[in-house]
Amino acid sequence: RKADDMIQFALDSMPSFVERISGPGDFENFKKKANKYGLPMMLVFSENRIVMNEMKYLSTEFRRRALVAHISLSKKENRNIFFEYGVRGQALITSAPHTDGEEKQNLVTFDGKWNLHRLRSFFAEHALKTEVKPKPKPDEAKKEDVPQQKQKVKTEL
Repeated sequence: RKADDMIQFALDSMPSFVERISGPGDFENFKKKANKYGLPMMLVFSENRIVMNEMKYLSTEFRRRALVAHISLSKKENRNIFFEYGVRGQALITSAPHTDGEEKQNLVTFDGKWNLHRLRSFFAEHALKTEVKPKPKPDEAKKEDVPQQKQKVKTEL
């Protein structure tokens, strides 16, 4: 086996929480999800469909603290999203979650060199400090309050 093949296998099987946007409908659902949980959106614009390994790592590292979306220009449906944000080529834009009083989004563009350490510091700066936990369902809350009783088992000797 060759080392390059093993590296490629490891990188391809790496967990990824990057959401691929393939049209305005997907993008609207992504924005609704971000607003529902109050998470900042990290929008990765690129000219090709391949998700960068750095983004896979960062989406896993900052899971439940930021939502990461990959928007590819190779899909014709995504061109309007590129025009909406004024992006040409590759870019990383973060958008703070909406509050009820705001009409316009606060956008911050990553201007630095695309390496892991700078991207990580950008994510750390703009992601939430703590994870957003989903609200427990009413059935689960009741189960936690009631202690389980031990069942007696009849044994034969």
